[in-house]
Amino acid sequence: MVIIIAIITIAICVAEQTNWAVLIAGSRSWANYRHQADVCHAYHVLHDIGGIPEEQIIVMMADDIADNDDNPYPGTIINVPHGKNVYKGVPRDYTGDDVNKHNFQRVLLGESRS
Repeated sequence: MVIIIAIITIAICVAEQTNWAVLIAGSRSWANYRHQADVCHAYHVLHDIGGIPEEQIIVMMADDIADNDDNPYPGTIINVPHGKNVYKGVPRDYTGDDVNKHNFQRVLLGESRS
């Protein structure tokens, strides 16, 4: 009986645990495609597979490659050869010039956007 109570207690603690993630691609431009592609892929791993809610994943990326003139598949980001579009469904909380050390620090400290 004690073992069952301990297992239930552990299950409740795990279920109530709140996980957050901050995903950052600190570079921009077509030459650094893989950085933003990896962030998009990581989002899907955390959200779709890991079950972390969208509102608990903060994404910071320049967001300048999906619609880049050099992209042969406009509006998409693919992180592995012949892979699927990992850009679709990824929220972009901070983009462009908003991806900076000041906003990163605010995110880590739980401060609101200014």
